[in-house]
Amino acid sequence: MTPFHSNVPPNRFGRDFIIGDLHGMVSALEAALEARQFIPGRDRLFSVGDLVDRGPASVAAVELIRNKWFHAVRGNHEDMLLRAVAGEEPRISTLWRENGGAWGMRGEDANAAARAAAALCATLPHAITLHHKSGRRFGICHAQCPVADWNDIERALNDPELRRETLWARERIRRDNAQPVRNIDLTIHGHTVVKTPLRSANALFIETGAYLPDGYLSLLCLDDLARDAAPIARR
Repeated sequence: MTPFHSNVPPNRFGRDFIIGDLHGMVSALEAALEARQFIPGRDRLFSVGDLVDRGPASVAAVELIRNKWFHAVRGNHEDMLLRAVAGEEPRISTLWRENGGAWGMRGEDANAAARAAAALCATLPHAITLHHKSGRRFGICHAQCPVADWNDIERALNDPELRRETLWARERIRRDNAQPVRNIDLTIHGHTVVKTPLRSANALFIETGAYLPDGYLSLLCLDDLARDAAPIARR
């Protein structure tokens, strides 16, 4: 069984980057990585999930999971893919199709591609704690953090409703007076489209609509964020 939470140790030799929701826009990712002179195996790339659907290259996006330098959390689109392939109630397949999943439903070859993609997506955790070489810690989950204290994240993810919150919720980004999540320097999320990366307390939302005509793929250097993040007191 894939753990719901993953701890990732510091990268002592290169840089760490994170992208917003990819949604099959692999060409945009390749261009962004080239512009930053990304070195696979030395640098690492993190993802807030939603690798698949809406864009033209869902299969290629999922194949990124095979790389040791790539670390992603599960998004709601991976969740829809997994549930549809598993044959859950028909409304799940309908929901997935309506939200960009038709690529996995166009005949036998497409169905096989979806099953292969699901096998890779099943390995993704719901949350990552990234221990940065600066000593800072980043918490990554797709939609929002489901707990007030990051120290509770592993226990919380045993609860199906709180796992669902990491995939689907939007309450925190819509709240004017959001409180910081304790015992983590910065949490990073996608899911809700914003025009530019948006900070709310110590949460950063970076889904800038790579698949939209007026959107783009956010690629941020975590080394820069580590310098900018206000330190927190830990118990």
